[in-house]
Amino acid sequence: MFWKKKTKDTSTKLFKNPTITRGAFRVYPSKERPILLKIGSTPLSASDISASGVSFPNKDFKLGGKYSMELTLPNDQTMELETEILKIDEKNICRCKIMGLDPDQEDAIHYYILARQKEELAEKQQKYR
Repeated sequence: MFWKKKTKDTSTKLFKNPTITRGAFRVYPSKERPILLKIGSTPLSASDISASGVSFPNKDFKLGGKYSMELTLPNDQTMELETEILKIDEKNICRCKIMGLDPDQEDAIHYYILARQKEELAEKQQKYR
């Protein structure tokens, strides 16, 4: 007896791989201690920041545009950087990557993110006590 062998259809997948837009953990600056930005000549506050990117309100910036950026952390450390707008979301927030970080600037941002994570954890612990 001879049966026709079934071939396995590999063209359809049961699950889709999620698209990851940011590979680093982001934190949201507190209102009391904001991260100040100056994109070109436009002053702004950061909506969130990670080791590789920053978000801020759109003030006539163009998708894909590259801009000079002055970033001032709450400890008053100021950095001159470049940013590229990767996405402008439905809430008109620019999602950007930070380019041209030197090791000291990268360490300063990492230090801020870690300190902010600790602050957020302490706030949550106080909330549930």
